Amino acid sequence: MFRAVIMSCLGLLIATLAWFGFAAPRPRAEFVYVDTSGINTLDPAQLSWVPDIRAALNLWEGLTTYNPQTLEPMEGVAYFPPEISADGLTYTFRLRPDARWSNGDAVTAADFVRGWRRCLEPGTAADYAALLYDHVVGAREYYDWRNGFIQSPSAAPESEIGNRKSQIQRHAGEMDERWSSVGIEALDPHTLRVRLKHPCPYFLSLTAFATLVPIHESIELLRERCDGLPWTPGFGAPGVQGLPLTAEGLVVYDPQWTKPDYRAHGYPGLITNGPYMSKEWTFKDHMLIVANPHYWNRAGVGVKSVDMLAYGDVNASIMAYEQGEVDCLFDMTTSYEHELVRLAETGQRSDFYTPPVLGTYYYIFNCQDTEVLGRRNPFIDARVRKAFSLAVDRNAIVEHVTRTGNPPSNHLIPPGMIPGYVSPAGLDFNPEEARRLLAEAGYPAGEGLPPLDLLYNTGFLHERICQVLAKMWERELGAHVDLTGKEARTFADDKANHNFLIARAGWYGDYLDPTTFLDICITGNGNNDCGYSNPAFDDLMRQAGSESDPQRRFGLLAEAERILIQDDFPILPLYTYTKLMAIKPYVTGLYPNPRLFFPFKYVHVAR
Repeated sequence: MFRAVIMSCLGLLIATLAWFGFAAPRPRAEFVYVDTSGINTLDPAQLSWVPDIRAALNLWEGLTTYNPQTLEPMEGVAYFPPEISADGLTYTFRLRPDARWSNGDAVTAADFVRGWRRCLEPGTAADYAALLYDHVVGAREYYDWRNGFIQSPSAAPESEIGNRKSQIQRHAGEMDERWSSVGIEALDPHTLRVRLKHPCPYFLSLTAFATLVPIHESIELLRERCDGLPWTPGFGAPGVQGLPLTAEGLVVYDPQWTKPDYRAHGYPGLITNGPYMSKEWTFKDHMLIVANPHYWNRAGVGVKSVDMLAYGDVNASIMAYEQGEVDCLFDMTTSYEHELVRLAETGQRSDFYTPPVLGTYYYIFNCQDTEVLGRRNPFIDARVRKAFSLAVDRNAIVEHVTRTGNPPSNHLIPPGMIPGYVSPAGLDFNPEEARRLLAEAGYPAGEGLPPLDLLYNTGFLHERICQVLAKMWERELGAHVDLTGKEARTFADDKANHNFLIARAGWYGDYLDPTTFLDICITGNGNNDCGYSNPAFDDLMRQAGSESDPQRRFGLLAEAERILIQDDFPILPLYTYTKLMAIKPYVTGLYPNPRLFFPFKYVHVAR
């Protein structure tokens, strides 16, 4: 049945065979997998996409790592467990003396300070800065102080050049003193102390995450200074020229620093401390990683080379898998995915897996801008957002569009997947109430609604769901919806810049706690693409952050989720993710899991 489905795509087969025929040959790695989107960035401070995080977790290693089966935190660069104070606020990590970078240098506590500080500096800070400023003493104050300087008129590029340089010099001179108040401190080369603002029951899972890894000092060779030239390390010493900030006061590095073969200004190429190091990386083509010969547990690394192929077409990747060119597929989203799921569920393909995933597929409304793309934004009104949510039949989408066993969901947090957390009730399909709310908001039967733009990243499934949503909203509410599909990077930029009225979105949890989902709706959070802001929601999240009783804490978080899914509707959940994967029978040590994190050092291949 499966081969019949594939062979029916004659044109695709010819194109695929042509691709294999003309592609430049290269030696096959021990383990080969496919990520259809490829790698967007390998900068740990900039990561947000699952394929990027998956790759980074194999190149770098944090204070802790993930158990390959349970994903519980376990030993990494630091001995496990760390020393934790009785009040749960101070963590002292002892780094193993045999931890080494891929060039043989010792991994030090200062390397962690460097990596974590980049997550807070304007210019390198991105979506996951909140992992630090939400938890670590002084981190929010430092982050706000730095950003306040960037945004102040006196620091603007239009200012008189000499005066601006003087201002930046004074500001740069204060940075280390301000940083000394942040609760991230290298007590000695092998001891890192972290002080938290409040107890964080999942902190050791955060220290395993790809954002909080160390960064080798060689990156400083590619740091830009205010005159656009590379910064000279040793700022402040007599005769040293340049400032460690750009003309705008930013911390900026040459974006090529994550390339293994980049050699500008004496840079040695990417140096990492994980079980693997990068050997080749061709954007949108492939990335070859090989075993780090200096890794502290190098004897425990299974496969010594891993090749990630970036196929632009999932069908082509499935063909490659069937022909034995590929050992693993982490994504098999196709127009006939339902047939592949059926083969997995009936046992006809024991190498196909459909693990439950800690993730939600949803759409977001622009809650921030009164006008978008030259159109008035009706979604500023929560009643309109709620009406559009109530007009969606989720059961119809999962039964007739996805058809892959995804549970329909009216929750942001996948129900039942976080132990101890009880989800609030969600609202089901109710077109009559939707029409009433829309009329109450001033748009009876859709009259007066402007044409609505629905943004999505190109792909068969996303396009089909968008088409179905547009028809539901037209039928139930009288709305006219235009679809705009864009490639992944442009799509991500438009979302981050709020250039949409409605947009496709999705979120995979980074740790087993409700906050991994709820945090993205906090005012100002880097992942809050919908621009949602509600003081009541933010206050509940703050209360939960300081609540030590687990049951009361989960109650506060459930009330915060209730506001999202019963009252304000900045998001429109559709279903809980499942992920169809393929793993060759000769591959062991690769465990399908809810977070799609795979430490390759445990993998063994016996062809």
